[in-house]
Amino acid sequence: MDLPRTSTGTILNVTAQILGYFSLERTDLVNTGREALSIEAAVFRAVTGRIPNAFTRDPKTAELLLETNEPTQEALAWISAVLPTDAPHDENTGIDDHLEHIRTWISTPDFFTGALPEPFEVVRVIECAKQAAEALTAVPAQRVAA
Repeated sequence: MDLPRTSTGTILNVTAQILGYFSLERTDLVNTGREALSIEAAVFRAVTGRIPNAFTRDPKTAELLLETNEPTQEALAWISAVLPTDAPHDENTGIDDHLEHIRTWISTPDFFTGALPEPFEVVRVIECAKQAAEALTAVPAQRVAA
């Protein structure tokens, strides 16, 4: 029996709630000492309802779990789409690296202020992604450089 698929908007809404409850982790997928989650771990938890041990013990397996979970990838693509920069694009495969885009954004200081995105700003971006996912039928194409 196939279960109905949760909408991307709902996944992003739950992700924002999870990050509002837990601390934001910028370097690891999960920081159990601080009870903190990365954006991608929060999305995975919103999709599956759990965080496998691989997220704390085996980053390569965790990466594989993220890459092979279609609803997680779609939610991450929407988050990447609302960021003010473009996702890195692999010319060989024709695929944008949304995960790298999000990781770079969360860990790179703002050019003007020198500050990293605050947790409330991360939640606001996820809420913008939720609104976009609910309003549009597909992730917008990558922006063209001027």
